[in-house]
Amino acid sequence: MTLAENANQRNYQHLVDQLYQTSDFDFVGVALQANQAPHQITWQYVAGNRGEQFRKIILRSGIGIAGLVVRIGKPFWNNALQNATYTDVLYTPIAQAECLTSAAAIPIVTTEFRLVTGVLLAGYRSTQTVSDQTISRLSHYLATF
Repeated sequence: MTLAENANQRNYQHLVDQLYQTSDFDFVGVALQANQAPHQITWQYVAGNRGEQFRKIILRSGIGIAGLVVRIGKPFWNNALQNATYTDVLYTPIAQAECLTSAAAIPIVTTEFRLVTGVLLAGYRSTQTVSDQTISRLSHYLATF
């Protein structure tokens, strides 16, 4: 691991912790594409998790919330995550593992090549809803971090 990669990891964990502590979100996480397998996406930095099941989730582009955001490169939000089943197009393993009812996610984009390398997700376990304002809030937070 290079010095830059090590510093970047600390920054993502700090970002997740800071957002979790200063907001009302029940769960905050960052999923990143694996360096050795660029088509695999894993949840690497989280706060507010209920267990360690998130570590076992390995997604591909287009699968789950993180995979969808990586594939399309645009923000995503949904207020009915609990209605998705394993056979649904919008099945989201992270929502199932963390009992999320609503979540918003934005792409993490490299500044050099404008490539999506990860996803910042924030969600609720209660009846709180997410919207375009939530996306704006996450985007602003990521931009100022």
